Amino acid sequence: MSNDGLQAGIRNGIYWRFLSIAVVAVAALQVVAKYALHYPISQSLPLAELVVAYLVIPRAKERRLMNAIIGVLAAFVIGVLLEIFVPGEMQTAIAKHQLMTYIKFYVLFPLLLGLVVAFAYLRLTEWSEKKRATIEAKRNRERADSAPPPPVRRHSKKKKKRRR
Repeated sequence: MSNDGLQAGIRNGIYWRFLSIAVVAVAALQVVAKYALHYPISQSLPLAELVVAYLVIPRAKERRLMNAIIGVLAAFVIGVLLEIFVPGEMQTAIAKHQLMTYIKFYVLFPLLLGLVVAFAYLRLTEWSEKKRATIEAKRNRERADSAPPPPVRRHSKKKKKRRR
């Protein structure tokens, strides 16, 4: 079911355009939260990954897991780059010689959390769609069995008499 470039923004089943727009939009929201609300980027990183997975999984029709993983990884990379280049907690951790602890708790844990939740959300979405399809098929069968047959069209005898 590969889309060989027939639709713009989709290549080999990966929704590149949608992924890039979603990741950039979430990164922009992270920067706004950093400066407007003084919310640390390290704490908004898990939320950014979850939002990207939540946006991508229902919209991707093929290769959903790959699209979700690419989206979460892209959000992670952009979040880490923002954390490095936007002054904040990482510079403080470097100054206090606690960089490895910071990386474990604020960098690697959000990545693991994003991947696990994206996989769980994908499986839940697939299960829900399968269940919805079976219920809809059952309803259609019940309607077909209980519905009266459509009326049969009968030609009137008057028209036949007129033609003779």
